[in-house]
Amino acid sequence: MRFLGIIAEDQSDVDVAHELARKVARKEFTVRRILGHGCGRIRAKARAWAAQLNQQGCTLLVLICDLDRRRLDELSKSLLIALHPCPIQQSIVVIPVREIEAWLLADHDAITRALKLPRPLKKQPNPEAIQNPKERLRDLIRERSKGHITYLNTVHNVKIAKHIQVQNLDRCPAFSPFETFIRTNLG
Repeated sequence: MRFLGIIAEDQSDVDVAHELARKVARKEFTVRRILGHGCGRIRAKARAWAAQLNQQGCTLLVLICDLDRRRLDELSKSLLIALHPCPIQQSIVVIPVREIEAWLLADHDAITRALKLPRPLKKQPNPEAIQNPKERLRDLIRERSKGHITYLNTVHNVKIAKHIQVQNLDRCPAFSPFETFIRTNLG
């Protein structure tokens, strides 16, 4: 059994990453996780947490931190520095552009099916261009359910991820490194 370590901002991000990794790998693996509760804390403790996951048997590591309103090059550099030298040889830093919810918005059918919306969502042409994907997802769900469903990322994100067709995430360039890493190391 392979052990994948995930360092992320919150449990919802871990759940989505785990589900998407499961779809890409199509093999059994176990996830060990550490929650940073914010990107600043992840930067401060990334290497120590990677060492902790290594001690728990993780041979692969995914560090996930939403871009939010930061610059991609600066955030990427700061996370790589925080993780260096990484005690887990096979590791990757993944930065969903704006938020991981952009990945969910890339598959409008998955949202419709997961939440059993009476009115289907329209395709979002460029999910990574949406400034606040979490808020956009909330608003779309409220609108399409006629106010009957109150979106909670902690509940609904993993439900949506379970319905995602991975090929629909091609419109999110930030997903590609994650997919390649999982396919190469777990597939």
